[in-house]
Amino acid sequence: MEAGFNILCEKPMTMTIEEGEALLSISKKTNRICAVNYGYSGFSLVREMKNMISSGVIGKIRLIKAEFAHGHHANESDAENPRVRWRYDPAQAGVSAVMADCGIHALHMACFVSGQEVLEVSADFVSTISSRELEDDAMVNFRMTGGVVGRLWSSAIALGRQHGLTIQVFGEKGGLRWAQEQPNQLYFTELGRRTQIIERGDSSLSSMAKATSRVTIGHSEGMPLAFANIYVDIAKVLSSSLDGLSTTVKPIYPNAEDGLRSIAAVHAAQASSSEMGKWMPAVPLSLRGIN
Repeated sequence: MEAGFNILCEKPMTMTIEEGEALLSISKKTNRICAVNYGYSGFSLVREMKNMISSGVIGKIRLIKAEFAHGHHANESDAENPRVRWRYDPAQAGVSAVMADCGIHALHMACFVSGQEVLEVSADFVSTISSRELEDDAMVNFRMTGGVVGRLWSSAIALGRQHGLTIQVFGEKGGLRWAQEQPNQLYFTELGRRTQIIERGDSSLSSMAKATSRVTIGHSEGMPLAFANIYVDIAKVLSSSLDGLSTTVKPIYPNAEDGLRSIAAVHAAQASSSEMGKWMPAVPLSLRGIN
C-alpha cells in the first residue's frame, strides 16, 4: 500500500491485533484498498440474505447462530502430519487454531449479513487431541452492537461434517438459514407461515443478489464464483475511482477494518477461554466508539 498498490489478502488478515491496527492505519493513510478474502460473503444468496435483513423483512434480529465445523482433523494419528501439525502449533499459528482458521469465517458472516459488529465474547476452547497445544473445537457466545445475541461453533474434529459453514438469523418476524454446501437455496420462514425456499437466479431476487449470479436458475454456482465476486467488488471501486466516480460505488467487500475486528475477536475469545469463559471486550482500541 505504501508503494501504491491496492491489496487483497487472505484471512486472518494478521496474527496479532497490533499488526491489524498497523495495516488499517496504512490503508487509511495511503487511501489504498486493503481487502480481506472472506470469500463466502460473495455468494449470491448471502447477498440476498443481507438485503432481506437490511430491508426489515425479518424484523429486528434476536439471535444469530453460526457454524463452521468439519471433521478433517479428527484422526489422532495425523499428529505428525505437517499439513495438520502446524495449525495447532502456537509458534506458527498464533493464539488460535480452528477459531482463527474456520470460526473467523462464520463470525464475519454474522457481521456481514446483519450489518452489526461484535462487542464482546465468552468462549470455551478445547484441545480434544492431547498432542495439540491449540484448540480443535471452539464454542463462542457473542453480543453485537444492535443488541443481537450470537452463538458460534467451530470444530475440526466433528466427524461426519464436511465443510460445515452455516448461518441462521432469527428475527421478530421471520428466520433465514443458509448453508455453504447447498449455496443455491436460502430458507426463509415467516412468522406463522410455511418455510419458503428461495432459489439463486430467481427473477424476484434483489439487485444485490442478481449482480453476483452468472448462470440461470437450477444450475449450480460454487465457491470459485463467490470468491470472484469479491474481486468484482474491488474492480468496481477501482474503476469508478479512475472515472472520478468514487462516491457512487459503495464498497461491499470485506476490508481492513473487518480484518482487524475479526482478529481482535479471536484474541478476545482465546483470552475468555483461558479465564473460564469470562466475557471479554472484542472491539480493538482504535475502533472503540465507532460502530
